[in-house]
Amino acid sequence: MAKVIAARFETQPEADRALDALRSAGFDGQNVTSFYLNQPGQHATYPIGGDTDHDEGTKKSGKSAATGAAVGGVTGLALGTAAAIAMEPGLAVAAAIGGTGVGAFVGSLAGALSGTKDSGAGEANADERKAGVMVAVRADADGAQDTIVQTLRSQGAQAIEQAEGEWREGAWVDFDPARAPQLL
Repeated sequence: MAKVIAARFETQPEADRALDALRSAGFDGQNVTSFYLNQPGQHATYPIGGDTDHDEGTKKSGKSAATGAAVGGVTGLALGTAAAIAMEPGLAVAAAIGGTGVGAFVGSLAGALSGTKDSGAGEANADERKAGVMVAVRADADGAQDTIVQTLRSQGAQAIEQAEGEWREGAWVDFDPARAPQLL
């Protein structure tokens, strides 16, 4: 495992200047790299996308939808039956069934929507990385960390972090964008 120091930059030109400064400080192309980091939740960890199997704001939506469907179905049945009394006998059953179906649909939709909250999708929490251009440097040499951190700070780096990772052919190959960073 290699010791890695990484930092985020807002733009590619800022990251390019940091890469040039690191090369000028003695770090060769095999020990520095850059890559774009998508916004939180957009790292395609799952086959259908995203970083988790559900959004935090949707935990209660299934139960709320079921409750809404039950309440809406009973309400629809009652309204359909009341309407059917005023209609011809042949339409009474159809009105009751139709009222139940419409009530269940509207109730489940209302229940599902009331069971969700704004999860702040795309916004980074304190333990998540924000989107931007990451510059990563292999820092195995003695005293390298101080030089790297000073160079990155002088170039306007944000959220400088350290990690242990696999460095192969000039790249940090096991970078996990969903893992909380160890900020310096």
